[in-house]
Amino acid sequence: MSIEVKLSRSNRIYRPNESLEGKIIAKFPTSISHQGIRITATGNVNLQVRGGSAGVIESLVGVLKPVRIMKESVEVRSPGKLSSGTTEIPFTVKLREGQNGFDRFYETFHGANISIQYLVTADLMRGYLHKSLSATVEFIVESKKTNLLKKPVSPEMVSFYITQDTQRHPLLPELFSGGFRVAGKIITQCALLDPLNGEITIEASAVPIHSIDIHLLRVESILVGEKIVSETSLIQTTQIADGDICRSMTLPIYVILPRLLTCPTVSAG
Repeated sequence: MSIEVKLSRSNRIYRPNESLEGKIIAKFPTSISHQGIRITATGNVNLQVRGGSAGVIESLVGVLKPVRIMKESVEVRSPGKLSSGTTEIPFTVKLREGQNGFDRFYETFHGANISIQYLVTADLMRGYLHKSLSATVEFIVESKKTNLLKKPVSPEMVSFYITQDTQRHPLLPELFSGGFRVAGKIITQCALLDPLNGEITIEASAVPIHSIDIHLLRVESILVGEKIVSETSLIQTTQIADGDICRSMTLPIYVILPRLLTCPTVSAG
């Protein structure tokens, strides 16, 4: 005995003032009575504090309550009965802007301290003597196409190199005596929805290489008075090589940016 929410779009991406469409799939071994079936779409800005020692931003926003951006509720089935087996109930919810004092929607974003999340929930009420059933699924809100940058962002490639002299942490004595040099180039400016491209070459290494990984760090900043407070967190690691690779062999770098964790708006990418 269960219910499930399935949206009409497989990528679950919607834009303001569009219709959120889908269906509620109910599966029951026997027919049941209900007090109505309702679908509710909500959007909230959550300021969350993680466990352990709080960071600078967390200590500032930890006392704030979630802010509601939107809430739309529609009754899709009046009180009655559902037959045994599988029943599909279609629904449509209009994503209207201008609610709760907000003139627009903020795009979906899952940050370390701040997250903007939109959920659609189906509730099947069964009265006081029976437990109600519910199902929730997240949908993604992006800006209108007219609000995005009209000109595509031109990729900007920069060169880099890594040697034993550029490292600040302790190194093995073999690296100082035998040498270590890595060279490459990578894009530092690109569209948020495009991959991060580049290449890397191990020119020399006195010790065997176990793995080559690309770490993606996110910097979150807020304005406090006249100061900008920032925190950095690791959000993704991509392995581009495993084992002791051949020297002077060029390896490609291809990293897909995690849209929900990278930036709160695609118009800034």
